[in-house]
Amino acid sequence: MSRHLPSLGGLRAFEATARCQSFVAAADELGVTAGAVSQQVKALEARLGLALFERRPQALVLTPAGRDYAPALKAAFDAIETATRRLVPPTHRIRLACAVPASFATCWLLPRLARFEAAHPEIELAILNASRRADPGLDGADAAIRQGRAGWREPACVYLFNEALVPVASPAHAAATDPQAGPADGATLLQAETTPALWAAWSAAHDRPLAPRRRLTLADDGLVIQAALNGIGVALVDRHLVESALREGKLVLLDDRPAWRPGTAWYLVHGERTPPLTAFAQWLLQESAGPMP
Repeated sequence: MSRHLPSLGGLRAFEATARCQSFVAAADELGVTAGAVSQQVKALEARLGLALFERRPQALVLTPAGRDYAPALKAAFDAIETATRRLVPPTHRIRLACAVPASFATCWLLPRLARFEAAHPEIELAILNASRRADPGLDGADAAIRQGRAGWREPACVYLFNEALVPVASPAHAAATDPQAGPADGATLLQAETTPALWAAWSAAHDRPLAPRRRLTLADDGLVIQAALNGIGVALVDRHLVESALREGKLVLLDDRPAWRPGTAWYLVHGERTPPLTAFAQWLLQESAGPMP
């Protein structure tokens, strides 16, 4: 029996655009240009003889026909994806290697990783140790998680979320300090070897002089967080990395002001975009937009 269906490319372009509400976001997901997605959607609308989007200056809005069509297409693509995954034997899993800083891997990525494994059993994800060099490239991996202000040499850079730094300590350490004093006053300041000026920048941003008892420099943020958990001193770290510890009462905030945003962020950088990499990037974006674990 012959099926009278529009082109698969047009259907995929429309479904992704309807879900992402943007030609640009849909293009990033599909690995093509925004112009190509727009043309595919226009061709689909011409094939159907009706408009699926109302194109406004600053937004795309689904028409009634588009709102009716989009859920059906999503369900169809989900069913195809599920059926395809059932056909992929475990021995045929596709390896994807990502170089990740230890602190990000331990505190943010690993608590969420079971969801990626469940959603993508066909991908064998390898988490590699990220280099501490100033320009590490991809460390021999397919992609890397980076912390900074972007501008790296890799052709693609996917923004995940901004750093939001907060001073934290163990409950016992906090209880032993003067509540009227500043977070750093009379305390051991924990700092990473890679960011020795972080406390000074925080002090300048808040117009609050530092008066620590001493400083303890550690190799990276992961050790800084662990030292704070052990009650050794006060850490200034990205709240995304310690949210679970704060919620569980293992760490406490030492400042009731909003988190300090120094202008740095976390990114996924990569070279050639492959289907496994696209799936991983999409999943990271979904997790970044969701609640903290």
